[in-house]
Amino acid sequence: MNKNFDYRNKRVLIVDDQRAFQIMLKTMLINFGAKDVTHVGSAEDALKLCRHDSFDLLLVDYNLGSGINGRQLFEALKMDNLLPIHTVFFLVTGDNSKAIVLSAIQMTPDDYLMKPFSQNELNLRIQKAFNKKETLLPIYQAIKNDDFDQVMEECDNAIIYSSRYRNYCRLFKADLLIEKARYDEARIILEDFIEDHPHTQAQLLLGRVYCLEKKYQQAIPLLSDIVKYNPMILDGYDWLAQCFKEGGDTEKALEIVQRAIKHSHLSLDRQKLLAELALDTHMNAVAKEAFFAILMQTKNTIHQDPQHLINYVQSIILLAKNEGDQFKQGRLLQEISGLFHRSSQQHPYVEEEELLALEGYSLASIHNVKGNQVKAKNTLLKSNETYLTEPQITPEWLGPQLANLLIELEEFEFAERLKPYIRHTSTHSEKLLANISGEEDSKEIQFQHHNKLGIEAFSDGKLEVALEHFETALSIAPLNTGAALNKVQVCLALLVKVDRPWPEITKNISETFIALEDFPLSEQQSERKAELRKEFNIQRMQAKKRANS
Repeated sequence: MNKNFDYRNKRVLIVDDQRAFQIMLKTMLINFGAKDVTHVGSAEDALKLCRHDSFDLLLVDYNLGSGINGRQLFEALKMDNLLPIHTVFFLVTGDNSKAIVLSAIQMTPDDYLMKPFSQNELNLRIQKAFNKKETLLPIYQAIKNDDFDQVMEECDNAIIYSSRYRNYCRLFKADLLIEKARYDEARIILEDFIEDHPHTQAQLLLGRVYCLEKKYQQAIPLLSDIVKYNPMILDGYDWLAQCFKEGGDTEKALEIVQRAIKHSHLSLDRQKLLAELALDTHMNAVAKEAFFAILMQTKNTIHQDPQHLINYVQSIILLAKNEGDQFKQGRLLQEISGLFHRSSQQHPYVEEEELLALEGYSLASIHNVKGNQVKAKNTLLKSNETYLTEPQITPEWLGPQLANLLIELEEFEFAERLKPYIRHTSTHSEKLLANISGEEDSKEIQFQHHNKLGIEAFSDGKLEVALEHFETALSIAPLNTGAALNKVQVCLALLVKVDRPWPEITKNISETFIALEDFPLSEQQSERKAELRKEFNIQRMQAKKRANS
């Protein structure tokens, strides 16, 4: 414990909705010597205070009842630049569920505390956090001044002179270099670090560098080991999924993100990635649940946005449109109607006129899905008359959806009027509209096209044609394990077909097996790979016998 640490000059803010805990925590701090302790019961009150005053220490409960929670308060304070660089922020939680704890850790506050805790533990943790903050203050000041060269210099100084935080600063420096896309420099730091310390955080950062450099063959085994042996490090899943997504294997990426969300569903970015991957793989029910989670997590926060509401509406429409059971379809469409019950109270972040237009669009979509195009058209034209006559004032989050539905209802003239004012600002919105109208992502279409043609050519015995199609499919989606196994199967068939094995075919098979070595495969894919490898070994043995005879 630091004997020179003085609570008397520290301004403290306690944010907790339980009066008894406020008093207990304040008593502890006064016992430590604190003189200036303020407490409030909500995040909204804390935000008001922080806009006018600054505090040295914030002790914030995670669950603050209705409204913004502690994690969201931390995010809002950072976004509005209301946390001075010297301020120490603690998240406090009485909920020890895995999702809450992981969510708290991922927000990277200065520290977090699990209730109950002793007075001695609180004192030690506060002093430790202030010691770290004080040591690294020159780095934070340089970051605030947006002086990157100075940031690097201060990191180097801390690495040389601060034995306690040397390793932390090495990794912090690498992280900052990654943010600046200086991957070569970051990689050198991390590879050197890992030689000295097989540190999980360093390995995670290195996997991230490999992914950003598109070195997926190096990134995937490294990140796979991280999530295998440290399943609570959720960033590992995110970057592993990103590798497969960028490599074209969206199904594998989706599976990985779903595993992460089972551990903690409270990451907004992870839910957005899940929604995108689910749309890419036509897992429409999964996409709907992800959009609902996004809508709920952004409610009453700095992230609330009409785009989240309309994305959720669109995801229900997409699912209902492809639902063959009329009863289930009806239940889905009822969910849309429920969104607009007491709508002004439910969605105060949407202007009343815009909300009425969205409700009209949603009801028109329901009629359209049910096959009543005339009623759909009348509902849409009436509810959105203002935007159809004055398209330049159409909200950007509503314009693309209006145009899409107008085209479906064959109101082409109105759609053409809207088009000059439409700006696609949401990837999710674009994908939803493409799926609803049947226009899938061009990359996915091209891959599926060549993979399908390859399978058909193989079935017809046109092996050279099949190989060409599978290789084209893999050039579009290089990490798609199914296409890679298809390619191996064709190559093996070619070896049987020719009198003398082609060296390039044998090499092609070997290289594909090597590429697949570190890839996580499903049980079925693993069995298929083992069977193909066994057949390949038999072919090579027979080739050797023929050569020796």
